[in-house]
Amino acid sequence: MTGNTLKQRIRSGEILVGVAVPLDATLNQIEEIISKDDYAFVSTDSQHAAFNEETLVNFCQHAKRLDIPTQFRIKHTRQTFLIGNILDLGPLSIEVPQVEDIDTVKEAVNYFYYPQVGLRSWGGSERYGIRENP
Repeated sequence: MTGNTLKQRIRSGEILVGVAVPLDATLNQIEEIISKDDYAFVSTDSQHAAFNEETLVNFCQHAKRLDIPTQFRIKHTRQTFLIGNILDLGPLSIEVPQVEDIDTVKEAVNYFYYPQVGLRSWGGSERYGIRENP
């Protein structure tokens, strides 16, 4: 992705369109899907689909090769404690499903940020993208 990051584009109020892509999609399948329009990101899901960490890592690597950010929807609102781990696997955005109260929002946000702001633990040398963004 060239120019502004996805986060900058969201903060500026830009209208962004993403596209849903199956988690097990190949590089060629993702490329074919995103070639249909000018998508800002690809979105994949574990709430309604089978999920394992290796598959997510592969998906995010494919998307990175195609220079498009990945959004990932976690399985359940009560799995926000996994957000830091999931971010280490490669998605640049995480969707928490069925958020209905401010306490859930606060809990989820805490797991996105490292202390002093949040509760996310340090990912060490295995974090996705650590070599590109030390």
